[in-house]
Amino acid sequence: MTVPRRNQATKLLAKSRESDSSDVLPGLSSSSRCSVQPQKMSAPSTETAAAVPPKALARAKVDLIAWDPESPAHAERMVQHRIACGWKQDYIEGWRVLQREGKMGLHWVVLSEEDPEKETKLAQHLEKYPGDATPILDTATALGCKPRSPSSRSFIPIGHISLDSESPNPGQADASQGLYCITTLYISRAIHGGGLGRAALDATEKMAVNEPLCAKILSLDTLANSSWNRPETWKEIERPEMSAEDWYARCGYKAWKYIEGHIQHRDENGKVHPLDGVFMKKTVA
Repeated sequence: MTVPRRNQATKLLAKSRESDSSDVLPGLSSSSRCSVQPQKMSAPSTETAAAVPPKALARAKVDLIAWDPESPAHAERMVQHRIACGWKQDYIEGWRVLQREGKMGLHWVVLSEEDPEKETKLAQHLEKYPGDATPILDTATALGCKPRSPSSRSFIPIGHISLDSESPNPGQADASQGLYCITTLYISRAIHGGGLGRAALDATEKMAVNEPLCAKILSLDTLANSSWNRPETWKEIERPEMSAEDWYARCGYKAWKYIEGHIQHRDENGKVHPLDGVFMKKTVA
């Protein structure tokens, strides 16, 4: 017997259910029901009848483009991003010096052409931050004190991240030991929850383990749960949407030290709010 195709099988299955419904037939009382046996049919092909697995969620993809400390456009865009982030908008001039010296490795996070939702995400970002609509160019001629050939690519960054070879905190960075520090991760608040933070972190880790860095361990410090979980901490300042410590833990980073009041957060009125910090590490090679 030939195997019916999927549309034929669907019609036959629907018909069999209709025939097996035990409806009251014309001319008979409701107490006299006639059950009509459904027609037998051959099993449909497993190729066409097998359940189709749910479509996998599209994975966010980003590119990293070096921040240019010599570019006024790059500097101003970084200020705007830090204002949106709510942290360290007054640090940019110092970052320009550290980037020139190769102690910081700031990169813009840019939606990749391979991200299937690029246009949607970019539109959401620009709706919340219309000031970012003007693209900037890839112009950095050095990174980590080494020459770099800029592509002159035009792009609109949706965040940034840094991979540093030095840190003021003991045990966080030592290039001679393959230890580097991840800092200043920021993703546009307009497109949180879409996997872009994880994509940026993955891209940074991939860059770190390759030449010329050949990193073995990556470290970072962030807001500790001891402050994030304390309601009185957030009476005057906005509480982050999620626990940073928990998020990094899910990315494979393990806490090794806590410091009370490590983060000195200055609000828009100049008042300093001390927040607890957690130091975390991940072995990457």
